[in-house]
Amino acid sequence: MTAIAFAVFFILLVLGAPVWAAMLVSGGVIAVLDIGLPTQMVVSQLYIATDSWLLLAVPYFLFAGNLMTDLGLAGRLFRFIENLLGHLRGGLPATGVVTCAIFGALSGSSTATVVAVGSMLLPYMIRAGYKQHDALGIIAVSGTLGQMIPPSIYMILFASLVQMDVSKLFLAGIIPGLVVTVLLVATAVALNIFGQHELRPRASAAEIRRSFMEALPALIMPFVVLGGIYAGIFTPTEAAAVAVVYVLAASAIFERKAFTLRRIFKSAEGAVVTSTIIFIILGGATVFANALTFADVPQAFTRFMTSLPVNTHITMGLILLIFVLLGTVLDPVPILYITIPIVFPVVIALGYSPTHFAILTIACMMVAQVTPPVGMSLFALSGVFNVPIGAVMRGALPYLATLVLALLLLWAVPGISTVFE
Repeated sequence: MTAIAFAVFFILLVLGAPVWAAMLVSGGVIAVLDIGLPTQMVVSQLYIATDSWLLLAVPYFLFAGNLMTDLGLAGRLFRFIENLLGHLRGGLPATGVVTCAIFGALSGSSTATVVAVGSMLLPYMIRAGYKQHDALGIIAVSGTLGQMIPPSIYMILFASLVQMDVSKLFLAGIIPGLVVTVLLVATAVALNIFGQHELRPRASAAEIRRSFMEALPALIMPFVVLGGIYAGIFTPTEAAAVAVVYVLAASAIFERKAFTLRRIFKSAEGAVVTSTIIFIILGGATVFANALTFADVPQAFTRFMTSLPVNTHITMGLILLIFVLLGTVLDPVPILYITIPIVFPVVIALGYSPTHFAILTIACMMVAQVTPPVGMSLFALSGVFNVPIGAVMRGALPYLATLVLALLLLWAVPGISTVFE
């Protein structure tokens, strides 16, 4: 019956059914027809999936990220980074990477990051002589940094699945996030340093100082949010709400012209839509994952993987390969909710650190966001800027290779992820 349920799942995906519906139907097949659970229990899982204090942080962080863009603080951040790096060869692509890294630390959302930074960076790069697909590619891949650098939506989801302290994951993601950022900056500079691109004049010390002071309200926000968490002042969920209040207050003081109800409602609408999509997927994925658990699939998978006559690192490599392959056909959220309940017991049985595995999982989800043909960041840029998805894919490939290299580095050097344990 489990095999039939998986067949139904993939058939529905091929037919174009929404991912959450495919998971809900497949999980329902196992729960009702195989296990014999009442349909009321299946339906109740849709509610239970999102009835979590920790998951309440998701819409708040999304709202804060949208407010940063719509009320103007993100523009201040971009201008400061551009004044620092824009005059260098490869400086504009490097500006895109660094801006995505910082903005990701403010919003926790890859989609918000690629749209916000893309809207600011793309016109600059095209005017400077960069090809459109190259500019879109660096934005698509760099936008995923928001899932490694805290606060991260995927870290919140992972922590909710395995009952980990999300603040520990936030702390663990700082060094890996910086490592991936440096690798992407190096790739951006290496690919563009010899190009015949127009260089902007070097900003004066006064301009850099002025842009820094203008960007300071945005730069302070991660310290307020994360500092409050680690000082024990508020929980991660409360920190997300504080982020919203902080952005509203800073925008009201420093961006009075942009601070309008229309823009605030626009930000709220975007956060509601994205949160709804995530939570609907969570509902379907929870039904599917719970049905598999009742059917003893995780336990059987654990017994099988731990009995393989191979090195434990090879077993972990197979798990990571499964993540990457699933990323070619599924979004990260359903991948997390389908696989983590199954593979997490295997990882613990192999003796891996849960924190290290969490960081490796997030790195795989970053790859999944820009892996053709269904990479979420690719489609976000394609839709917003009305360009063919193939053009975004072509520009993203060199940076996608860097993400894979970063994944291998994080796997080979566990201390990068566990330095704060």
